This record gives sequence, structure tokens and C-alpha cells, in this order.
Amino acid sequence: MIEGSSVDIATVSNVKDLVKKEDKVLVCLDSNHTHDHVLKELKLYTPFVSKSSYCVVLDTILENMPEDAYLNRPWSRGDNPKTAVRQFLEDDALQNGESEFEIDKLIENQLMITAAPDGFLRRK
Repeated sequence: MIEGSSVDIATVSNVKDLVKKEDKVLVCLDSNHTHDHVLKELKLYTPFVSKSSYCVVLDTILENMPEDAYLNRPWSRGDNPKTAVRQFLEDDALQNGESEFEIDKLIENQLMITAAPDGFLRRK
């Protein structure tokens, strides 16, 4: 177990030390749900995701919630995990010619109910 902020470089370094090249890695992101925080997590943790594996970004549903649903939280419409996913995919495509990740609707559709619409990112 690694304890620490998900965006702290020391935490990321500890994760890196545990992951071996031959490991099959799936990453789940579910902490602070602001756009900036999730985008930073995506940039830090997607390099660990194995080919054909996933980075699951939870609570992307926040973009679809009523604007007054989370008045006591720092996230809202336009500032949440789904907006971070969109920006990450755009930035990744600009940097690499096309994104190394794609939204996997198949998993989402099989679940029928999810708190992570557009949050199942599969590495190509």
C-alpha cells in the first residue's frame, strides 16, 4: 500500500518503483474530482497503463448532474472528471498525432448503469 497524495511526485515515484515492465496494469482514478486534479492524475498515471488495458476515471457522471448537486464541493459542471478526460484525449492526440487512448463504450454499455460515462479509457 502506498499512502500519499495521488499527484505528489513522491507517490508517483513509489508507484513507478512497484510496476515492472511485464506487469499488466489497470489504473483507477477516484480522488479529488476537479478538472485540474484529474487531468494531472491522467498525465501522471496513464504511462503505467499496459497496452489494451484501462485507465478508469470514476465519477465522470458529475458533468451530467444538476448544477446545484454539489454546492459544498469544488467540482461542478465544466470542472470535473469528464472535462478532464476530454482535455486529456485532445492533448494526447495533439502530442502523439492521435491519442494512445480511446473511450471504450462497450464496457459502459454492458454495465447499463455507471457513474463513469466516457470514463473507461483503453490504451490502444
